Amino acid sequence: MFQSVRRILLCLIALGLLGPIMPLRAAENPPGSVIIGDVTCFRLRAPDGDQSVQQRIDHLQDVAAKHLGGGPVHFQVRAVGPRRHIDVNGDFLVAVTPADAAATGYKTAAALAPVWQRALERAFRHTGARPAPPADTAPPQ
Repeated sequence: MFQSVRRILLCLIALGLLGPIMPLRAAENPPGSVIIGDVTCFRLRAPDGDQSVQQRIDHLQDVAAKHLGGGPVHFQVRAVGPRRHIDVNGDFLVAVTPADAAATGYKTAAALAPVWQRALERAFRHTGARPAPPADTAPPQ
């Protein structure tokens, strides 16, 4: 009996060592991950109209690249029906949709949008983009 248990354990160990190994990168960044620089911001899990998740990510990364390393950046969330659009320096960056909210456990896009905005701001800061000064401060003379 002990021999058969030992053989089973050895087989399980061998299978575990020889089984398929997932690439580490795939485990770190699941499909739909929005990555700016080396910061993972959030995941897009739902298409938006005729845009696939990958098309949404591609658009976001194209617009982000335009603003990284440049002047100050300012993020704004604006309501568009039940959706929320996040803009950077007036350029549309990403839509937060009701489907995005539902997929992440939020009740509305309005509740999820500030979470995404903060993640994007953090990523931009980390990559060296400067936040825009508050609107109520005058520029230095």
